[in-house]
Amino acid sequence: MIDVQGLMAEGCKSSSVVGIGLPEDMFEITDKQLKARNCKIQLKRADDPHELIFSLKSGRIDAALRGTLRATEVLKELKGAFSLTSTMRVAVMSAQNGKMFLLAPVGIDEGRDMESRLSIVRSSISYFSRAGWVPTVAVLSKGRPEDAHRGEDIRYSIKEGEKIAAILKGEGIEAKHVAILIEEAVKDADMVLAPDGVSGNLVFRALHFVGGTKAFGAPVVNIDKVFVDTSRSKSDFSEPVMLAAGLAQARSKRSGVA
Repeated sequence: MIDVQGLMAEGCKSSSVVGIGLPEDMFEITDKQLKARNCKIQLKRADDPHELIFSLKSGRIDAALRGTLRATEVLKELKGAFSLTSTMRVAVMSAQNGKMFLLAPVGIDEGRDMESRLSIVRSSISYFSRAGWVPTVAVLSKGRPEDAHRGEDIRYSIKEGEKIAAILKGEGIEAKHVAILIEEAVKDADMVLAPDGVSGNLVFRALHFVGGTKAFGAPVVNIDKVFVDTSRSKSDFSEPVMLAAGLAQARSKRSGVA
């Protein structure tokens, strides 16, 4: 089970310093929204990707949000600063019925093969354990088992999904292959693993921008610091800031960082 609201409440109560890439007018709106929630978070504005990521790595801020900065530039800075070959972003979402869940991969260049998707799950389990979360995992593929004859890519995806679930279960992670049934995945599991980053991005966009599913941001789970990716089209960044602050608090408590 994952408790997003509880984590955000902890973040709101904290004095975490959170950097965000926003123009001055949007920054002031976000700061006012946080104050209206009686949050103690200290919000810092960054003008460019280098400033934001440097502040995060150097410890000048406890967490960072992309805000409205360009994703390609921010992720390039992030990879360089933390010596990453790729980022692993996991979207934190809430269905219309209030069910919280994680979705990955959501970057179109992420999760291209089985091993990278296994790494995303393993990193996610480790990352969110700081918050006391032990996510159950639903592995998606491009069809039901009986659809295997309908195309080589479909057959391969089904076999891969079954194998991923089996490997995760062998590692003590509660995982299940749910084929193409995303409706079952969202209902029953805490984390939904898409067949690749392109389909994950499409699922995210369909759920959030068309279907009304709430999105709180996408933490990068393969760095030790707290960086939360956000959509540039957001008008309210207060909840992603609270999420980032909550994750920073959880990290601090687990690692003994002051």
